[in-house]
Amino acid sequence: MADAKSPRRRFGQLARMRSGRWQARFTVPLGHPSGRGGQTVTAPHTFEGTTYGKEAAADWLRDEERRLIAEGAAWSTLAEHSAAERAQAQSATVLTFAEFSAVWLRTRRTKHGPLQDSTRRAYRLWLDKYLLPTLGDLPLNDVTPTAILRWYEDVLPHDKPKTTRECYALGSAIMRTATAADGVLPGAVNPFKIDGAGSIGSRSRARTEVIDDHDLHVIMSTVRAEWRAMVALALGCGLRFGEIIALRRSDVDLKASPPVVRVTRAVGTGPGGRRYEKGPKSSAGERDQRVPASVVDVLNEHLRAYVTGRDGLLFPAPGGGWLSETRFRKASGGWLDVRDAVGRPINFHDLRATGATRMAQRGAHIDEVKVFLGDSSTQAAERYVRATQSRMDDLTAAAFATVDFGTAG
Repeated sequence: MADAKSPRRRFGQLARMRSGRWQARFTVPLGHPSGRGGQTVTAPHTFEGTTYGKEAAADWLRDEERRLIAEGAAWSTLAEHSAAERAQAQSATVLTFAEFSAVWLRTRRTKHGPLQDSTRRAYRLWLDKYLLPTLGDLPLNDVTPTAILRWYEDVLPHDKPKTTRECYALGSAIMRTATAADGVLPGAVNPFKIDGAGSIGSRSRARTEVIDDHDLHVIMSTVRAEWRAMVALALGCGLRFGEIIALRRSDVDLKASPPVVRVTRAVGTGPGGRRYEKGPKSSAGERDQRVPASVVDVLNEHLRAYVTGRDGLLFPAPGGGWLSETRFRKASGGWLDVRDAVGRPINFHDLRATGATRMAQRGAHIDEVKVFLGDSSTQAAERYVRATQSRMDDLTAAAFATVDFGTAG
């Protein structure tokens, strides 16, 4: 019987017997082709109790290890084998990034409710094109900061900052859910840890295409008569294109005090160009929007000339149904003709932005501009207020540049 053991070896063990002789033994690697995996094999004899005897016992173990390897053993210690088995079992129970992403996309909700179809479609596109080809097959616990850094540097289109930012933010949001306290990896660290990657290129370009009174006259003279009220609603009420084309006669109450347009729906575009009716962009988007007197006049004329029935669309397509952006742009008297007439590439959305700018120029604060825009976020409102304040800074500096408030000495 052995009374002392040598330090732990990678293969086999040596033990000194009470007699002073050395004993050698090893365990056949699990999975050995012989089928003897896990069995302990002891040397057929002990080795004399000298330094030579210990070396001889070690030589015997080395010979046995070489023989096992030659027979096809994929050698690992029992501890290493057990750890590998545990890791394999664990990875078999952990969802892959692709599996979890599918669940996340199906169940994702924001504070305003389920994802809009257009948002879900964009997420699906980014996943399929940029995230899943590299990360999809990885178990979630193998999505490491190193893997993310390699993916970020090698896969994302850095010549497209917005796409890069959105893809990174999407992946980070998915893993943030996975690593939350109630997630599938509770307590784990979100591997999306690249500083600034979620915000690169995020600053919105300031809108410079403010539409002045001369521009408005040109627009109203050029645009088709049945679409003039669309221009008025965008500029004077801050409505989005999708909200405007969803309006029906019953949504307009010009006899109320003040007159209002009730915005309760919008038209969106789904997969394959399928169009559908949805709620406004945010909860703040559902609103009774005040209608200025100048817009009331245009709307009254439009209702008399072009709208039939209480539930008739205000701006229907020629064959009925919702007006498409393509027709609005390309038809004679459409927005492309408007651009040519104005002489610069203004967008229909610039009307809404100009309305917000006019509000800010007349002293509206951020919350009031938010109401006008039907936005729950302050970002857009802050941009228009900042732009107005910047102009006031310039005007103030110019107006008082030559004034001397010095006193006589």
